[in-house]
Order: sequence, then structure tokens, then C-alpha cells
Amino acid sequence: MNLLKGKYQKIIITVLLLLLAFFSVSKLFDTFSFDTFGEKYTEQGLTRSLAAFGIAKGLNGLISVVQGTEVAVEPVGVGVILTPGQILDPVNDLIERFSWVMLICTTSLGIQSILLSIFSSYYFSIIVASTLFLLVLFIWGRPQTSAELKNIFYRLAIFLIILRFFIPLMAISSEALYKAFLEPTYIESKQQLEQSNTAIANLSDNQKINKEAADMSWYEVLSSSIDSAMESLDVDRYYEQLKVEADNLTNHIIDLIVVFTMQTILFPLIFIWLSMKLIKANFSFRFAS
Repeated sequence: MNLLKGKYQKIIITVLLLLLAFFSVSKLFDTFSFDTFGEKYTEQGLTRSLAAFGIAKGLNGLISVVQGTEVAVEPVGVGVILTPGQILDPVNDLIERFSWVMLICTTSLGIQSILLSIFSSYYFSIIVASTLFLLVLFIWGRPQTSAELKNIFYRLAIFLIILRFFIPLMAISSEALYKAFLEPTYIESKQQLEQSNTAIANLSDNQKINKEAADMSWYEVLSSSIDSAMESLDVDRYYEQLKVEADNLTNHIIDLIVVFTMQTILFPLIFIWLSMKLIKANFSFRFAS
């Protein structure tokens, strides 16, 4: 088989190779570049990942404080002890696991950023562009070159093309996946986590207020406002608020795990698998015979 037998085939492949050579070094001339978009989208992914990781760590610390506090309310000698840890403990375990997931996702994005820097570096870009220019000359000259040598050179050029462009294309495709399907879920879940953070902080403040009420004498409690006394006794409402926040946190944390796992782990693995398939096919295919 010889893919470069016809003149029109040579022209089409030559134009394609010259375009790839241009895109390989376009970043060096501050023109349109896949690398610029790849770096931009990878940085945006890192920002989202770090923001979610920070919220998770903040919630973890806040819930741990609430869990470690017991509220003893004793108006007029009636004692009630609140144990919010019974409700928040499973959620806190989930948040800790979410923190680990976000750490893995952030590490994945960091690795992608480093690989992008390596394969878009000045020297690697020049090597790829030079190889493609040599390949163009190779296509139009030296007809007496052996088929085996041609195949080796073609395979090397295709291998360098895959290495040069698969990371920025993966970043661009991953961002397109996020924009098309995952962005609404991320925005909603992130906002809900921030709201839950504020709500749990307010509940923690209410705990402190109720605990101060527990230290009052019965006369001081009766002398305080009726609304304040009734609030200190409203155990069911307090638990219900915690339960609502726990349910919200569980649902939206799972949504965020799905979003980041798909974008930063599952999709890159699929892309790498496809790249490996292309590399394997490249080294087993005979371009000339």
C-alpha cells in the first residue's frame, strides 16, 4: 500500500503537514494556537477544582466544630441535650471523601498542565515543525528510498504529531464537554455548598446562644423574652434544619464528584486510550510498500 502514490494525494497531505507545522510553532509567534486555548481551559479547570476543594475543606472543619459541641438547654429545670453529630457525621465522612476526590482531580489537572508545557515548549515545537518540513521534502523527493525507511520516517512524524497536539486537544475537548453538559450542575452545586456553609455557620452561632441560655437561672430565663425561651426549647426545628442542610450537602457533593470525575479523570482516560490506539495503529500500519 502506498498512500503517496498519486499527485493529488501528495498535495493534500503536504498542505495538511504544513498546517500542522504552522500550528506547532504558532504559539511562538503569538498567533492562533491550540496551546493558548489548552492552557486557558486547563487553568480554568484548576481554578474550579481548587474552589470546590476549598469549600469542602471549610465545610469539613465547620462540621467538625459543630459535631464536637453539645447543646444543653435547661429552662426552668427541664434539661435537653442536642447532639448534631448524629446527623452530620455521615455528611462529614462524605465531605472528607470528596476532598480526596478533589485532590486527585486537581493533581490530574496539574499533570495535564505540566505535559502541556512540555509538549508545547520551544524545543519540542521546533523539533515537530522541522520533522514535518523534512517529511514534505521526503514526500516530493528521493523516490529511490526504500519502503522500510519511508515507513520508519512516516511513523516517527505521526508519533510526534500525536504527542504535540493530543494534550491541547484533550483540554479543549474537555472544556467543550464541561460547557455543553456539566457547567449548570457545577454552578448550582457550588452555590448550594456555599449556602450550606453559611447556614451551618449560623446554626453553630445559634448553638452558642442556646448554650448561654442553659447557664441562666430559671428566674433569668423567665425574665428573658418569650420568643427566645421558645426558640431554646425548639429541639425538633433545630434537628430539622440540620437534616435539610445534610440532605442538600449530600446531593450536591455527589453531583460535584460526578462533574469533576467525568471532566478530569474519565474523559482524559478515554482520550489517552484513543491516543494509545492511534499510536499502536501508527506503528503497525505500512504507509508505503
